[in-house]
Amino acid sequence: MTKRDIKRVLGAGVLASAGLMSGVANAALNQASNVGGGGVTLTNSGTVEVLASALQLVKQVWIGGTCMASIPADAACNGSAITVTVPSGTALKFMIFVKNNTAIAISDVRFQDAIDDTAGAAGGFTPTAASLKYDMSQNGSATAANIYTAVIAGTAETDAVDAGAGNYASILNTGGTAALDNLTVGAVPGQVNATLNVNANTTFAIVFDAVKN
Repeated sequence: MTKRDIKRVLGAGVLASAGLMSGVANAALNQASNVGGGGVTLTNSGTVEVLASALQLVKQVWIGGTCMASIPADAACNGSAITVTVPSGTALKFMIFVKNNTAIAISDVRFQDAIDDTAGAAGGFTPTAASLKYDMSQNGSATAANIYTAVIAGTAETDAVDAGAGNYASILNTGGTAALDNLTVGAVPGQVNATLNVNANTTFAIVFDAVKN
């Protein structure tokens, strides 16, 4: 596997909504004015500033309890590595997490990971059936190591689509070489799971096993 392959799997395959894309905080100003006229005199209100902060979406690959690569880069993960080369047959875990370190709960969070399942040593990965777990016990400023420890011991998900309460993720076969190759979290169209809401100052994480082809 080339470094380009692992980078593609870590980053480009993940699509997100509900403010998950990278960016800076944005501000909006709202001011009321007198539009009624007549015999009532009104003065302009004070300004109200509304701040919105982008959530952080991270994907990492872990091997034997050690973080090997992360997008975006994490200084605590293998010296900020965003790529790693592993031989065929290597068992690994992919962890994806969303950090909401604001004081506002976020509703209807969705993201999708199209897993590279190309066959052969130069190809991608084969996800392991029935390996999905999620966790929401960590706060919005938790370290990746703490998030990983929590999600490894987290709540098991089934691979199948199930929009019932607490069934936030599914991983299905969309026709590739592996039995499973498409992960969705939340109410993603076409593979709709339970609606994912992330409380204020909370991290949502999901993990699944895979083997390098």
